[in-house]
Amino acid sequence: MRAGTRFDDAVARTAWPIELHDRPEGYVWEMFDSDHIHYVPLRSMTPPDVHNLVAAGRCVDGDAAALSSVRVMGPCAAMGAAAAHALHLAGTGSVHDADLGRLAGRLTANLDGHEGYPR
Repeated sequence: MRAGTRFDDAVARTAWPIELHDRPEGYVWEMFDSDHIHYVPLRSMTPPDVHNLVAAGRCVDGDAAALSSVRVMGPCAAMGAAAAHALHLAGTGSVHDADLGRLAGRLTANLDGHEGYPR
């Protein structure tokens, strides 16, 4: 598997192409190699000055190319699961202080794949 950068705070993965609908003459559809995977970092889902909020899906922070790839259903569902786990781990504290190792452990099925499924 050829993966993009796996961030220390990765919470979701996707292989969806870059799909930009930002020009009147058409759209950009940029495919990756069939073995490419890229990751969504938790920091793109957590506003810096808010301690009990995690954004998921189309609300995450990123540039236009990144957002064009993570805005589809699979990554959105994975980000939703990650948001729930991050908030649970934070408890009454700040989500920014959630234990990233424990969070990644809870998200192994998405981050690393299931046995019998493509990784």
